[in-house]
Amino acid sequence: MARFAPYLLVALAGLILSSLIPPPRRAQADASEIARDTGVRVLGATRGYASTALWLRAGEAYKRGDLYETTATYQLIRELQPRNPAVYSYLAWNEAYNLAAQFAEPERRMEWIARGFATLRQGQRALPADASLRLDEWHFVLNRSISFPLGVLETELPAWREADPQWAYLCEQARARFDKLSTQDKLALAWFLQEIGLQAGLFDTANLAAALSNDQRQKLLAPGFESLPPDQQGDLATLFNESERSQMRALYALGPEVHAFLALCHWCRFHLMTLVLEPAIRLPYRSLAVDLALMNSYRYAQLNLLPGTETEFTPRYKRGVATAFKAGIDNAARYGGESAKSEFASHLRENFEDLPGWLPNERPE
Repeated sequence: MARFAPYLLVALAGLILSSLIPPPRRAQADASEIARDTGVRVLGATRGYASTALWLRAGEAYKRGDLYETTATYQLIRELQPRNPAVYSYLAWNEAYNLAAQFAEPERRMEWIARGFATLRQGQRALPADASLRLDEWHFVLNRSISFPLGVLETELPAWREADPQWAYLCEQARARFDKLSTQDKLALAWFLQEIGLQAGLFDTANLAAALSNDQRQKLLAPGFESLPPDQQGDLATLFNESERSQMRALYALGPEVHAFLALCHWCRFHLMTLVLEPAIRLPYRSLAVDLALMNSYRYAQLNLLPGTETEFTPRYKRGVATAFKAGIDNAARYGGESAKSEFASHLRENFEDLPGWLPNERPE
C-alpha cells in the first residue's frame, strides 16, 4: 500500500482505549421461549426422527427456492440440535447470502448479513470448543466486506471492542470518514462497492498501477484499452488482467477522501480476521484450514498497514505469526506426521516470501 499512500493518508490523532461496558442484564424468557422449550422436551426419544424429517424438509425447501421456509426449518432444527455446528452454519449462510441477495436495497441486504453474523456468534456461545464456526465467521468477514465493508465492521464491532480497543477506534474513524464524504462521493462509493467491491488484492493492484510511468498508467486506465492491437497493449495486458483493469479504472475515478476511507476499511477487515481466528488456534480439534487462514490474515494485515500504525501493530503480528506457526506445525503433525508438517511449513514459507524473516527459523537474506 506504500506506493498508493498519497491517496490513503489517514488522520490518526492517537489510539484511545474504550471504556469498559457492563454486560447487559439477562432478559427473562418470554412465553414463546417457554412453549418452544417445553415442546422440544415433549418430543423425548422421537427427537431424532423429527430432526431427520426437518433436515429433509429444509433441503426440499431450498431446492424449490423457498428461502424463508428454509430459514424457519433451520431454526426449528437448531432447537432440536443445539449442539450441532452444521445447523448454525447452514442457517447463517442462508441468512447472510441467500436471503440477503433477495433485496435490491443495500440496507435490507445488510440487515440479513447482520443476522447471519449473529447466528454464528450464537453458535460459538453454544459450542465454544468448535473451531468451524470461527472459520465461518472468518469467511463472512472476508467475503461480505467486499460489498459492505463498513456494515460488516460495525456489525462485528460490539463483539470485539473490548478485546482490541485500538482496532475499535479505527473502525469508528472509518464511520467518521464516511459521514464526512460529500453526497457525490457517497454515490460514487456505493456504485463502486456494488459493481467492483473492496477486493482482497485491490490495493496490491493499485500499487502496481502507481509504479507505472504516467503515460503507461493513462493507457491502462483508458476505456478503449481492450480495443487496442496486442502490440500496442504491450506488457500491460499481461501485468493486469481484464478484471484488474476494470478495478483500476473504477478506483482511480474515485476521490482521495473515498480512497482513504476504503484503505481504512481494507486494513480493519484484515485485522478483524486475525481477531476472529485467534481464539480458534488454541482449540485442540481444528482443521488445518484454520491455521492457514490465521497465518495469511496476519500477512494481509501487515502488508496493508495504514501509514503511521507500524509501531502499534507490526510487533503484534510478528508474535501472532510465531505462535500460530508453531501451533500449526503441531496440528499438522497430529493429522499426518512429518510429511504433513513439511507440507504445511513449505506452503507458508512460499506465502511469506514477501515478509522475509517472519517465520521461525527463517532469516532475511
